[in-house]
Order: sequence, then structure tokens, then C-alpha cells
Amino acid sequence: MRIAYIISAYQHPEQLVRLILRLYTPMDIFLVHVDKRTDDRIFSEMVEGVSRLPNVTFLPRHACFWGDFGHVKATLKGIFRIKSQNLPFEWAVLLTGQDYPLKSNDTIKKFLEENSGKSFMAYFPLPSNEWQGKGGLERIESWHFRLGHRKFCFPDTNRSTSLTPPGAWRKFSSLVPKRKFPAGFQPYGGSSYWCLSRECVDYIYHFVRKQPAFVRFFKYVDVPDEIFFQTILLNSPLRESVINDDLRYIDWKVPDSGSPSILGEHDFPKLAASPKLFARKFDIEVEPGILDMIDRYLLGITETARV
Repeated sequence: MRIAYIISAYQHPEQLVRLILRLYTPMDIFLVHVDKRTDDRIFSEMVEGVSRLPNVTFLPRHACFWGDFGHVKATLKGIFRIKSQNLPFEWAVLLTGQDYPLKSNDTIKKFLEENSGKSFMAYFPLPSNEWQGKGGLERIESWHFRLGHRKFCFPDTNRSTSLTPPGAWRKFSSLVPKRKFPAGFQPYGGSSYWCLSRECVDYIYHFVRKQPAFVRFFKYVDVPDEIFFQTILLNSPLRESVINDDLRYIDWKVPDSGSPSILGEHDFPKLAASPKLFARKFDIEVEPGILDMIDRYLLGITETARV
């Protein structure tokens, strides 16, 4: 059982290194994308921290702003690296540098072996009451783009973010048609992170190469990493193999905040009782003790084996 871990990171070198070391086996591969906006000193610490591990690769960097296509692009770089180098794997797991396993490597691999041929991804058809507003349709029906560090939606009823005076903006917005979703596809949304079989990864790779117009459409979708991969796979012949579960423990204490809560020691009982394989999100500068607790009580890591 060989796993390809695709990891997106931008901060906390020690935490990224610790994540990789916990998941590391000589059979597995790690493809890491670090946000181009991350300071070069921090990036160098990340690289140095895993330099002795032969199967960890850092992907070419680009800027990743929250909610833009950069996160999808980073994941696709990982998938294309796997395929272009014909790297051996049975599963691909998408993580962030602030994720952490709740189960040992043996348990993770046993679970995946027992679910051979399946993939795990949280999903729901759009529109959905899972998301506020128009149930997610506003993410795909308007143009979402950036000018510098500012994010814009076009058309947008929130005139504070518009590029034109309020009166002209209202008049112009009424004339702009909604964006048309790629023909023949039902949009799906869900969690950004997943565990996919080789068959699903292969399908995504070939689909993206054959459907450049589909990819271009998503470059102007809001938070496309929560829609792009779901839409591809849930409209594919492999849709019956996709289990509606991302295998992540995530606590959204503040609904619609845009970011999950940082997990701490007080969350440990829930983490210990969870059947999920991974959890997010962790921050060693805010809650440093929780990873030690997971190591000691869930992963069986001794003091000498810790980072």
C-alpha cells in the first residue's frame, strides 16, 4: 500500500516537518507546495527539515490567495508530478500543513486496504443549504477575480467592492448575464480535502488535459477548491465509488467564518473518540500541547521520537 500525500503549506516549518515525519514511510511519497508569498527563510527551513528524506519533493511555487484558483493549481501540480514521473501509488491524500493524523500509519493503510476501489470526498449538489446565500450558486454565476491583493466579484450587489461608482454599477450589473456553468455538468460542492483512489486521480489528470475550457471557467470561481474536484468526479463514471466522507475531523465553532477552529487540548476527548483518519486545523503557536497529546495517546509516539 503506497500513498501519495499532496500537502499545501505556507507557515510553521516545524509543524509541516512534524506532519511529514508522522506519516513518513519509505513506500510513500510527499509532494509539498509552499505558497510563493511565504518568506524564503521559512521555505528554506521547511526544505532543510525534511532534506534527509528521499521521497519528499517540493513543487514549483506560486502565490495562493484564499478563495482563488491557486489552491486548485497547487493540487494539480502534485497530480501532474505523480503522473509525469510515473510515481507508484494506490491512494492520493490531500492535506494542509496544519493537518495531523489521528491514527497510526498502520491503521490508515489498513483502512484504505479494506476500502480498495473507493474514494473519500465530502460532497453535495449545488445549490445546497450547506452554504448560505444562494446555496453556492453565487460562487459560480459571477466573475471572481483579484487586482493586486484586492478581491472583486462581478457583478456584485456589494458596491463597496466594485470598480465603478454606485449608480453606474447598479445599472451595469443589471445588464450583465450570469456566468453559464460548463454544459453537461451538475455543480457539486464540499470539503477541499480528500482521499482518492488511483483510478480517480488518473481520471482527474486525463480530464484536466482534455477539458481546458472547464479549467478556465474555474479560474474565476469563488473558493474553487471546494467545487472543482467534486464536480469532476461526481459527473464521472467513477461517481458510485466516491464515499461522501472526507475522513477529517473539523470543528466549525463559528459557522460561516471561512476557517475552521484551531484545535487545542480541550478538544482531545473528541479527537480520541473520532473515527476520522485526520484532523484540522492545528497551530503550534496557539495550541502547542495538543500535538504532543495526539502523539502520546493516539499514535504511540515516544518522547525520543518527537520533533
